[in-house]
Amino acid sequence: MVDISAISGALSSLIAAKDIAQAMVGLHDAASFQGKLIEFQSKIIEAQSRAMAANDERTSLLETIRQLKKEMADLKAWEADKQRYELKKLGTGTFVYSLKPEAQRTEPAHWLCAKCFEDGKKSILQTAAVPAISSGTAGGQLYSCHSCNSKFVIPWEIIHACQET
Repeated sequence: MVDISAISGALSSLIAAKDIAQAMVGLHDAASFQGKLIEFQSKIIEAQSRAMAANDERTSLLETIRQLKKEMADLKAWEADKQRYELKKLGTGTFVYSLKPEAQRTEPAHWLCAKCFEDGKKSILQTAAVPAISSGTAGGQLYSCHSCNSKFVIPWEIIHACQET
């Protein structure tokens, strides 16, 4: 909301200018007239300055509203996109968000980083160039999140099971 004091200040300055103009009408002395003219111009400049300040504030508020509307639209879009994923446990202590089967018609199956997902970002996990060998298992594939730099070793049997579905 535009600052009411800026608007009322501008109006007060205009009212004062009107009063000065009325006083000027009755003056016959050139020096007195000149003094009132300067006072009148000062009040007009003050009114313009306050009106511009109110307009600047209005512009700032409109920009804030525009940014908030964009943020709200982005949040609504993210909420809709989030519904297409479900949390899955892959291996020992590794959690990812996986595209739900009904959503796989429009795009290939993929995993999202759970940390980034909870932070409101969609970051698809990428395979590393070299397979990792984890102790006590038959091995697995190293996945990484390029957004938060998290690394995950997914056992081969889970990767194969996910590829079959």
